[in-house]
Amino acid sequence: MEIEESCPYCGASVTIEVDTFGGREQRYVEDCPACCRSWDVSVHVDAEGEASAVVARQDD
Repeated sequence: MEIEESCPYCGASVTIEVDTFGGREQRYVEDCPACCRSWDVSVHVDAEGEASAVVARQDD
């Protein structure tokens, strides 16, 4: 599943690939493809299999 988010550093629109079979709660680090800075990604998959993501700066 793909989710559109914005980089918390540069504001670029990015597509995050989410593995909905990876568990209902996921957390990992991913690099922005535009500015190459790392962010924390938190993913929640609901009972219907729909995923939502929160992208946060690592320096917060």
